[in-house]
Amino acid sequence: MAAFSSFLVNMTILFGISAQMLLLDIRFKNLKGTRGIFFVVGNLLVLAVNTSLSLALPMEQYMKLYILVVHVPIFFIFWITTQISAIKVIFALFTAVFLIYPANMVLTIISQAAKVVYPVSFCISYIAVCTLTLLVIYRFFKSSFNYLIKNYSEFSFIKLCFLPLAYYIANYWLGLYNFAITASREVFSLRTLIFIIILTAYALILDIAKSAREKEALQGVKIALSLLLDSANHQLSALQATQEQATIYRHDMRHHLALIGGYLADGDIEKARKYVRMAQEDIQDITPNRYCENDTVNLILSYFVTKAKNRGVVLAVEADLPQSLSISETELCALLSNGLENAIAAAAQVADEQFRKARISCQIHKGNLLIFIENSFRGKIAMENGLPQSCREGHGFGVKSIAMIAEKYKGYCSFVAKDEIFTLRIVLPL
Repeated sequence: MAAFSSFLVNMTILFGISAQMLLLDIRFKNLKGTRGIFFVVGNLLVLAVNTSLSLALPMEQYMKLYILVVHVPIFFIFWITTQISAIKVIFALFTAVFLIYPANMVLTIISQAAKVVYPVSFCISYIAVCTLTLLVIYRFFKSSFNYLIKNYSEFSFIKLCFLPLAYYIANYWLGLYNFAITASREVFSLRTLIFIIILTAYALILDIAKSAREKEALQGVKIALSLLLDSANHQLSALQATQEQATIYRHDMRHHLALIGGYLADGDIEKARKYVRMAQEDIQDITPNRYCENDTVNLILSYFVTKAKNRGVVLAVEADLPQSLSISETELCALLSNGLENAIAAAAQVADEQFRKARISCQIHKGNLLIFIENSFRGKIAMENGLPQSCREGHGFGVKSIAMIAEKYKGYCSFVAKDEIFTLRIVLPL
């Protein structure tokens, strides 16, 4: 029986760790170096220590130590590893504790209904419900919860914490924070009622967060589409001007050829060569830029190259994208426009004109859309939860829009500011 209880302890801890990873959007590939090692080793130590304690101590005595030997160390592991504010980690921890109740509820129901207790069937049932709960968290909780973590203030989380804290306290008050499977019907009904009430409150809060998240995503796309419209208008004007210049150049072509022929007839080859180079430069100036096969991308890149030039920023472009992509044009526009708009605005603020630089690279590699934008900047960039923060009212939607699109496609985006160079990387599976 001790081995069975120890197994349930470890399953509960594993569920809590997995649930917090989903709620805080922690991915192993983002935990690099010592942080990744600390996270893995720390959680393994928690599992090992609790396995030993649950086997060595009576379950009732062990449960009195549960907060100290499970919740406290796991809190510090997640707090140190993620560098997310303590109150947000506490809220995620409390939420994971709250969401383990369906698994405990199933064990209680089985124990009351079954005449004979079979530990193996209990273990299978517990694992199945824990797995199902994690899938529900991933499908319905994760996105809106991540939005709360990234956008709500610490003061807001102090108030939000009262919600799972009420459940946390109620469990101890009822004396049922353990794996006992012989709970009375009265206490079981009360626990279930409390769980339903708090779950309803969670659903309302997350629904509000979802609405705010969708509103911000639409705002980011709206800004990108506005930029695309400006880009199209600018490009149309440029093409009209280019067409007029080309018409004039064709009209004057016979004069150019006559002059070059005159230089050659006089044996002045050097003047002829110089004039040919000048003519080539003129032709280059009136030839529209075409960076890749994708017309939308060409339109956006041409617009921002001109915009960068007007603001004294040198924008280097490297693009190799096909004519059509599985990502929608509005989302592609949002990624490129928001990224380049921020890059050019930041580079334009650099005091030394020689360092007002930005560059973009976009290509397909192994079925992924890769976008890399790099620019110089001055001062300091405030980062929170991996996203750069803007202190200007009405700004910051672009960065959130990029993050939301990457999340939608189950991709990846990172924002890194180091040595006065800001780098945006986006990877989207296509």
